[in-house]
Amino acid sequence: MTAKEALNKYFGYNEFKANQEEIIKNILEGKNILAVLPTGAGKSVCYQIPAILSKNFSIVISPLIALMKDQVDSLNKVEKISAFINSSMSFFEIEKVLQEVAFGKIKLLYVAPERLESMNFAERIKILNPEYLFVDEAHCISEWGHNFRPSYRKIKDFVEFLSLKKISGFTATATPEVVKDIITQLGLKNPQLFVKGFERDNLHLRVFITKGKKEKCLELLRNYEVPAIVYTSSRASAEEVCEYLNLNGVPCNYYHAGLTPEERRRIQDGFINDNIKVITATNAFGMGIDKSNIRLIIHFNSPGSIENYYQEIGRAGRDGKPSFAFLLFENSDVNIHNYFLSNSFPDKEIIQSTYDAICDYANLALGNSITSNVELNLNFVINYIKKDVSKAMIISALKFLEEAGYIKHLSNFQSSIYLQFLFDSIRLKNFVKKTANPKIKGLVLFLLREYGSRLFNSKQLINPKSLSEKAGLTDEELNETLEILDNMGVLSYEQLYKENISFVHPRVKSSELKLNYKKINLQYLFFQKKINSMIEFVHTRQCRFKFILNYFGENTNGYRCSRCDNCQNKNLLPDNSFDFISEVIINLITESNSELKENEIINYLKGTGEKHITNVQTSFGSLANFTSSEIKSVLFNLVSANKLMRKGGKIKLVKPVFAETTLQNSEGNNYEDNLQLFNLLKEVRKKASEKYLQAAIFICPDDILHKIVQEKPDSKTALLQIKGFSQRMYNKIGEDFLKIINNYKTKRNKTITTGRKEMPSNIQETYKLIKQGYRLPEIISLRKTDEAIISMQIETIIEYEPEIDLKNILDEQTFDNIKSESLKGYKDLRELKKRLPQEYSYGIIRIALAKLKVVS
Repeated sequence: MTAKEALNKYFGYNEFKANQEEIIKNILEGKNILAVLPTGAGKSVCYQIPAILSKNFSIVISPLIALMKDQVDSLNKVEKISAFINSSMSFFEIEKVLQEVAFGKIKLLYVAPERLESMNFAERIKILNPEYLFVDEAHCISEWGHNFRPSYRKIKDFVEFLSLKKISGFTATATPEVVKDIITQLGLKNPQLFVKGFERDNLHLRVFITKGKKEKCLELLRNYEVPAIVYTSSRASAEEVCEYLNLNGVPCNYYHAGLTPEERRRIQDGFINDNIKVITATNAFGMGIDKSNIRLIIHFNSPGSIENYYQEIGRAGRDGKPSFAFLLFENSDVNIHNYFLSNSFPDKEIIQSTYDAICDYANLALGNSITSNVELNLNFVINYIKKDVSKAMIISALKFLEEAGYIKHLSNFQSSIYLQFLFDSIRLKNFVKKTANPKIKGLVLFLLREYGSRLFNSKQLINPKSLSEKAGLTDEELNETLEILDNMGVLSYEQLYKENISFVHPRVKSSELKLNYKKINLQYLFFQKKINSMIEFVHTRQCRFKFILNYFGENTNGYRCSRCDNCQNKNLLPDNSFDFISEVIINLITESNSELKENEIINYLKGTGEKHITNVQTSFGSLANFTSSEIKSVLFNLVSANKLMRKGGKIKLVKPVFAETTLQNSEGNNYEDNLQLFNLLKEVRKKASEKYLQAAIFICPDDILHKIVQEKPDSKTALLQIKGFSQRMYNKIGEDFLKIINNYKTKRNKTITTGRKEMPSNIQETYKLIKQGYRLPEIISLRKTDEAIISMQIETIIEYEPEIDLKNILDEQTFDNIKSESLKGYKDLRELKKRLPQEYSYGIIRIALAKLKVVS
């Protein structure tokens, strides 16, 4: 059977979706695969077909018990080839499945990651010798991904015990950092990486930086097609925007978790059936709703991450027709996300004070233990700390104490909950068929199987801990999924409000708490980076879809969507204004010779801030005619372009890469020639920098200088065709560059023709200083450059005049020591540096090797 025949027989399709066939082919060839494919791309088919075609059975690690059964039932409709093992099964049921695997009846065996911790299970599977291991929802293995599951970390041990080689992971969303962590945690060897399908070729993206959000929202709704969703960051905003739109003639309803289930269901049904055209809503709205004709998404507030933004705009245009997504941005949007982030990561003092507070409330003395649960009194903790802290920050502190193993926080969620379906059975069945959210679908199917008609007839008192274990969800995932279903009006979800603390260990001094503060700080920085990425998306000048694809790690060489505002040059600063603002910002940071806060830079350049950032003060108020948003936009672009870097809330210059090293790595035998030209051009740039009072990096960055050296353009047209070299640069240094390049070419050709060596002018001054008896530090000081450049120049001088006297540069003992190590076969500079006395610099070693080359 071929892959296409299997696709038709078991799934009813004649053709593969994009990327599926290539992934299947690589798996069948025995390669390790990591595939990042968005929801709807058909990732399950990518591992199911290789398993069907293999000689033996395959294991699928899946976190959701309900979805396991759903996939197994779907595959077994044609022929019984799959089964699952989970915690809800008895010993005899599990034994029966393993027997069917042994007899070759089962091709796909689905198991939860927790099952891998059983040595008995691992030993049985090892004997059965599986062909492949597939890890679904692979992001769960990474602490940097969403929905981290500690049990996923057992997969690598399981794989090593079985000596399995053919391993593949699949996920719907993962950033490059998470992808790297998945590869490490699964122990994948040289995996084939597939990051595909994140482009939506019918979706048009546009960003407006505006304080008049309501007016802009109204304008968009009047000018573009509906149905539309307007996403807001809070319930109050959803209601406020809705009221404004209704008052201005746009019929609208709002939707959030504060409405009754009946109201939410009425509004949701009205929207799905096109009776309601516009909804203002918090971000829960849209999950699990299969509505293909949404034409317009407006973000009234910026989402907290690219992941959230991509998920929400993805609800538009699922029918393939042109649709639009607009983001309305102002600086206060960032403040909201930073507030939530700061509440999630309390400092060391607050964590220690929270620990002392709950211990004192429980009358727990140092060194003593307590076996009973203690009620969590948040008001007592807040008053105890005597700081302005929120309840959310206290809950976060408790989470870190729980992760460190000192307490167990028994939330209201871990006592009891009430559940009842609000949809009737037929409507619920249609909902399950249409929903694209696997957690929602899996949980609803599980509840139906576990509780049946009881959940339709009355509220059922349920133990959520037991429910989360059986459904294969973490407590947080179950709580989140139930809240979404409650928000959508599918079911009623009530929590019994009582929270307790249990103490795992005797009380210790809070100053002696062993918490991984470094990890906590790294997590904070990680989520801060997500917020910053969203801000960079707002301010970027590159194609917006390219930005998103790059974020998810997809290859975008030469890509432009041609549909977003940046591709169509809407809302962009003109190039000359952008270049001018960039120049002024870089000059300011260069003059200040320090790290500056973003607001310091903007206020100084606007002429409204502190005048003494720098002694030069040439740029104070120089951008008074530009808005703060325009200056900030350029700042973020300079950070994205790696010309500036953000460190701890401050901006500083990126140190230029040592271009001579780059030349050496890329130019091979032409290195010396190109280095000479590079230094000549640097001299021209230096003079221009002094003339125009601008930083050299802005006159012409080293990377562009390097390209010029490589290509050696000899006309204005050729020079302007160098990527990154602008007309603005040409006006300052273009003519001088061309003179240098053409003179260089003429001299080089003359030398080649006559066979006569002519020492380049840029090293003649160094040559004179050597002849006059100056030592190396003195030459470096007089030439006002660094040792690396001078040592390379001396290396070239030795080639031109091998007999030159270097006694003041390189003493006899040093030369002999370097020669001795070199004759042992060590030629690499780094290797020699390790083997020689610490005071021997790279420059001295380089000079000695050059001298050794001509005397040996």
